[in-house]
Amino acid sequence: MVNRRRLKDIHENAVIRQFKAYLEIDGVRLKVLDRPEPPEAIVDIDGKRTWIEITDAFLDKKHAIGLTSGACDDVEHVSDDGRLIIDPDATFSSVLHSVIEAKYDKASMHSIAKSLGSGILLVGIFTPFTTAEAIANQEAAAIAELASSKPIQVFESIYAYDGTGQRTFHVLYCR
Repeated sequence: MVNRRRLKDIHENAVIRQFKAYLEIDGVRLKVLDRPEPPEAIVDIDGKRTWIEITDAFLDKKHAIGLTSGACDDVEHVSDDGRLIIDPDATFSSVLHSVIEAKYDKASMHSIAKSLGSGILLVGIFTPFTTAEAIANQEAAAIAELASSKPIQVFESIYAYDGTGQRTFHVLYCR
């Protein structure tokens, strides 16, 4: 087991490595140039320099604590079972929009976008009720509307990926 800080680093490294493998399926090459934090990585994708930010969308705070506390040795595990979730699709949709909007509104993301151009946002989908593929299909139009309403176009593209199990990436938004 690891502490929370180390878990975050392990998670981000794994996501970037798996995103690289996802791109390589289509013959696209990704090379990590730097890990400044923020963003999670400055990368070269087929000769174009860009950057990657990673965020996670959990069903709710209790689900986030249940998942992360179970993987860390510096906090006591808090179980997330035996509770009733009313309207999980609407609950998760609201969370998804909130975490993406928070990244768009964050001053550090504005600064990075101004200096490096629009980047890539990878959003982990952490809910037992759906998949990243379903989220991408259901939420793409609403996320495009959210992104286009922002005065600063922080992200060129947004991908949803399955936070647990077999990690697959799905385009949620692309300018």
